[in-house]
Amino acid sequence: WYQRRVREAVVSTQSTGALFPVFQEILQKDVTEFIPYVFQVLSLMLELQNRPIPGQYMALFPFLLTPLLWERPGSIPPLTRLIQAFIEKNPDGVKDSISSILGIFQKLIASRSNDHFGFYLLNTMIEHLDKTTFTANVKGVFMLLFQRMQSSKTTKFMRSFIVFMSLFAAQVGAQPLIETVDSIQAGLFGMVLEKIFIAELQKVTGETDRKIAAVGVIKLLTEGPAMLNDNYVKWWAPLLIALVHMFEESADTSVPADEHFIEIEDTPGYSTAFNQLVFATKKPADPFGASVANPRQLLAESLQKLSVRYPGKLTPLIQQGVTGPALGKIQEYLSAANIGSLS
Repeated sequence: WYQRRVREAVVSTQSTGALFPVFQEILQKDVTEFIPYVFQVLSLMLELQNRPIPGQYMALFPFLLTPLLWERPGSIPPLTRLIQAFIEKNPDGVKDSISSILGIFQKLIASRSNDHFGFYLLNTMIEHLDKTTFTANVKGVFMLLFQRMQSSKTTKFMRSFIVFMSLFAAQVGAQPLIETVDSIQAGLFGMVLEKIFIAELQKVTGETDRKIAAVGVIKLLTEGPAMLNDNYVKWWAPLLIALVHMFEESADTSVPADEHFIEIEDTPGYSTAFNQLVFATKKPADPFGASVANPRQLLAESLQKLSVRYPGKLTPLIQQGVTGPALGKIQEYLSAANIGSLS
């Protein structure tokens, strides 16, 4: 009750008018110990605003992209959330700043301790920007991600990478994902399937992230024509098996010993740890909501549609490539969706 009342009070018109001058003074005077809290409250206020958002928010936006602000570890979590709120609430208003946002992403993704915040920005852009705006820059994004994976691969990074690619497949398309990766190097998506999706899928944790990963993999299996071509068809059944394992088994939460201690980076500026305001907590958002209530059912229905498009091809792929408990589970999914058999 208390948290709800505080949230309602913060977002009221009277509070917005009263708080903004105070926030502006704190930011202008660079009162570092209060700035992370200002960003948290601003995030909450903006998230609860109706569109169109008041002009005073957009007047603040360019300042939030100032590189110096992102040098302070304590400001990175609330700043990331605040930029996400701007993208969500006013996607057209931030279009001209995409290059600056991607510059921030590049800085965050280079850090083992902050890379997940970079992925938060990417995922929000996928969800709320129009496809043309986001995909115009996406090849460069993937190149940065592959470079980071080569130089410093961690469990956290791989989980985030899978969720990002899965959301891309679900929102932009499976075939565009495959084509974008292969535009960097011919056949590169085969490595993505083998070394990332199939090898690491079970390490994705959290209900929302696992749902995103499941939907993305289903899109790859059933809506990416390249997956049935000679180059990639050998990975089709192993990817399906990996998905079934994710459905039926608990997440693999093991972390290598050398990853238990997040690196402490030599970052200039204010370095006090970030403290979350209780009333400003944010729950993970499900990008699919009720449209995907049951991923297992989505898999069954998607396999049926795929079998209709490619009659006679899917059944041999499953029978020859999927055996044991995984095959039985697929049959259970089909039966539960009232699907007798595949073409």
